[in-house]
Amino acid sequence: MRFQGKVVFITGGARGLGKALAKAFLDEGASVGVNGRNREALAGFEEELKGSHVLALPADISNYEEMSAALKKVIETWGKIDILIHNAGIVNPLSPSEKMKKEDFDRVIDVNVKGAFYVLQIFGRKMIEQGSGRIINISSQVALFGEKGFLPYTISKAALNVMTTTLAYEWSKHGVTVCSLAPGFIKGGMNEGLIRKQPFVDHLSGRTPLGRMATVEEFVSTVLFLASDQAQYVNGTTVVMDGGMTGYTQEPLLDMIMKGK
Repeated sequence: MRFQGKVVFITGGARGLGKALAKAFLDEGASVGVNGRNREALAGFEEELKGSHVLALPADISNYEEMSAALKKVIETWGKIDILIHNAGIVNPLSPSEKMKKEDFDRVIDVNVKGAFYVLQIFGRKMIEQGSGRIINISSQVALFGEKGFLPYTISKAALNVMTTTLAYEWSKHGVTVCSLAPGFIKGGMNEGLIRKQPFVDHLSGRTPLGRMATVEEFVSTVLFLASDQAQYVNGTTVVMDGGMTGYTQEPLLDMIMKGK
């Protein structure tokens, strides 16, 4: 088991892709903590995966005090933090930029940019103190070339990629490495609502040279690799996992929806 004795914390890990990651790390021998805002999801997570190797903590990544308390609980329970998977984030309601509501823009930036920095600083400080640690940020391929209708989301993920590079410059000397994973369209997670409708599945699949969306299993296996000793020299960069979609121009989702009106 690759992560026997390791302590892993996954933001937004109580459901969706985060939960799939949590299960995978537990299967590989790790102790896993997760946070979330949805108490019902947290309770379900604890009930399903209950045991001495699991912590589910109610905490919002955009609340500095709550995330500090989450780290404190992890250290009190297991004494260290080896791996941070920063997975939590939100997406804005699909909208042309000129019609974007201020509150929608602000909320995405508050959670995905400010919240990301809070989490990385809080956990990074502890890793620096330990002299070791691995951080993997879950970004998106839209950070590389944008996406119509998702301006705040694309900005936030581009910011996360720059944070990754900058923190690697600063923290590698302390034994803390940082990288990002930028997946394309995954058949699960944030896309759960879309994939219930076959026209959206067909559209998103058609935007990828491979002709399909990524599976949750492919996403999980890539994160596990990046967190493993085999990928310890992958540092300060964004790894793209999008089936070749980057630079492959097809009809944006917003245009498809607008045509249907």
